[in-house]
Amino acid sequence: MKILTIGEIIWDVYPDKKCIGGAPLNFAAHTALLGAEAAMVSAVGDDDLGNSAVKYITDFGVSTKFIKKSEKTTGICDVTVNESGVPSYSVRRDTAYDNIVLGDPDTAEINSEGFDLFYFGTLIQRSPVSERAVKKILADCKFKDVICDVNLRPDCYSRGSVLRCLENATILKISDEEEPLFRSLGIYKNEPKSNEEIAKSLTTLFPNIKTVIITMGAKGSFAYGRESGKCVLQPAKKVSVASTVGAGDSFAAAFSVAYLSGKTLEEAMAAGAELSGFVCSRTEAVPVR
Repeated sequence: MKILTIGEIIWDVYPDKKCIGGAPLNFAAHTALLGAEAAMVSAVGDDDLGNSAVKYITDFGVSTKFIKKSEKTTGICDVTVNESGVPSYSVRRDTAYDNIVLGDPDTAEINSEGFDLFYFGTLIQRSPVSERAVKKILADCKFKDVICDVNLRPDCYSRGSVLRCLENATILKISDEEEPLFRSLGIYKNEPKSNEEIAKSLTTLFPNIKTVIITMGAKGSFAYGRESGKCVLQPAKKVSVASTVGAGDSFAAAFSVAYLSGKTLEEAMAAGAELSGFVCSRTEAVPVR
């Protein structure tokens, strides 16, 4: 099982510490820890944070062969966490991962690897340079499945970047907090009133989407499989929450590994809930069991 991600490598900077992060990195790390062969397309600065990031990624078991050095600084996100453990993010701009440049030799090498799954989101598309890198991979490379975890960060997405996710994903993951933004962007032709209606609307408008996952925090998660017509409501794992940072990334990773392993929709959703519950019980985005 081979998985490729493209996106941000960010140091999450808290008032008292720095932690390596970024949704695509977290996703790749969790899939590697679950036994997949994972690689990441990104860029880091030629600086101490960049060197430390590459070491962390290597230690997670993720290949760094497609991570380039940039003249820009390594990405940083300033994070604050409220009393409920819910994070708020302020992502710095024009950093290394905003300037990923890919040529024909790069995508030829990616294609030769035979990746089963490709992961991307909206944040990496906020800059024209890295947006072109995403487009080039989608145009030049073949994958069995594409998962998009949209991750709608304030001022870091557009209708165009959301539509690129919707038009290319076979697996789409959104949160119940993000879903209303689809309405404000005019994605739907109707006004769906339930998770099932939301999922069916999206798979009708974008027939490439085979599975829609909607995460709902402590209320659990919902999934719809277009081909089977099956809906799954998965309860959240009851844990003492230390932090929700990276919980959604871990859910998507565990779901994807189970899905690619041939597990049922119910089994894949249960795997996602199990791992995300464990992550919520720890302060790290990628805690090691």
